[in-house]
Amino acid sequence: MNHIDPSWLQSFVSIAESGALARAAEQVNRTPSALSVQLRQLESTVSARLVERTTRRLQLTAEGERFLPYARKLLELQREALEALRPAREQQVWRIGLSEYFVPARLKSLLSLLEECSQGARLEVTWARSGELQRQWSAGQLDMAVITANEPPKNAQLVRREPLAWIAAPHAHFPSGQPLPLVLLADSCPVRDMALASLRHRGVAHSIRMACSGSQAVITAIRAGWGVGCLNLSAIPPDLEILSEADPRRWKSPGRLAFYALAKGELAALPGRLKAWMR
Repeated sequence: MNHIDPSWLQSFVSIAESGALARAAEQVNRTPSALSVQLRQLESTVSARLVERTTRRLQLTAEGERFLPYARKLLELQREALEALRPAREQQVWRIGLSEYFVPARLKSLLSLLEECSQGARLEVTWARSGELQRQWSAGQLDMAVITANEPPKNAQLVRREPLAWIAAPHAHFPSGQPLPLVLLADSCPVRDMALASLRHRGVAHSIRMACSGSQAVITAIRAGWGVGCLNLSAIPPDLEILSEADPRRWKSPGRLAFYALAKGELAALPGRLKAWMR
């Protein structure tokens, strides 16, 4: 019977998930050349070509697509077998904080990724404003935090950057001769800061009609036609209208929102997995 080394399977799964040899090597702490060797060894053992290189990325062959779920199952069985023989110990807890702006439409997939990476640890996830997450991080209450910030926090890793856009309810109308009514988060919010700075720079008269404690309250008030808001693209629900720069008011994007990850201990490699997942 042919022997399949678990490290070959780990390398294959990392290549399948990242689509690039360099990113996969970073995830498993090996060199790209070592990953290439392990992939060839795996392909030789199973007598099938699993990966092919296109002009831009590595792509699974039909055989690779069929083999991938089995590779994941084998790795999971190995982890379970090792865990079954370990002495009983108190379950580890991973305390993770996520900015409410961080790709909310993909929250289900994000939570699945965190569970996959948890190695049996119990997850305690906080979904909140970045200011609150920074406070909890500073107090030692989180093991990892994904936050927005105007300036990169110390020892943080950039995981995503995306444009901001002005939004309103499709039926909303705001007379041009009056101050623009705004629906934003309360103080200490990078999105609010960039939105207000953009309006001041353009000399647009405005007033904050509603200040909210969370992004869902902002979205609800905008849906009700209470004013214009500003969100990063991945946080904008499909039923709200993105205001165009071609509009007479020229709704130019206030900038790009940066997401930074802070992590410690066993979670130090998790920001890299998040970055690869975002691609």
